[in-house]
Amino acid sequence: MKPVITEVGEFVVYVNNEAFIFIPSFLNMTKIGNSKEIVESFAILFGAEHIDSEQLIIDTADKALNACCEADCSVITGYLKGDENNLAEIDGVIPIQDRIILAQHLLKHGLIGDTEPRKKSDETDYSDEFHARKFVYMAVAHLGMSESDAWNMSMTAFQEAMEAKFPTNDKDIISQDDYDSAMSYADSIVGLAL
Repeated sequence: MKPVITEVGEFVVYVNNEAFIFIPSFLNMTKIGNSKEIVESFAILFGAEHIDSEQLIIDTADKALNACCEADCSVITGYLKGDENNLAEIDGVIPIQDRIILAQHLLKHGLIGDTEPRKKSDETDYSDEFHARKFVYMAVAHLGMSESDAWNMSMTAFQEAMEAKFPTNDKDIISQDDYDSAMSYADSIVGLAL
């Protein structure tokens, strides 16, 4: 079994001595759906208290779990058994609430990352689309990674790698107000010197 890196969102679920590895990679995020469906899935799972359809929440969580597991994890999410005349629903071994939490964990690490807060621009825009390939090719271009390795990293791993390569030093960044104040002071000193 490959090592599981929990710090970047990976985890293992053991069922009857079988290991199911879940990886919130960029590649696995694209298995959830198109760029808009990925963001919709995030909104459904993180806004669950505002969604009227419990089945939609369950289906979205199970879709995220299935997308992030290379093996068939239907024993975890549940499945249908039988033929079209005699179909039975087999419950997953993990309760629905726990599956939702696990799916939220995967989407958080796969889409927005789970790193320490850094100074962010006040002009951050919301996007209703998630384009994994943009992050993949940034990793290729700026981090020197192979395309395959970049597709297999999570957003958390991407953010940590970018921070290691291009560290932000918040001590060197001043606010606009501090800058304006310093410039006003400098202008007043220059004016006195004339």
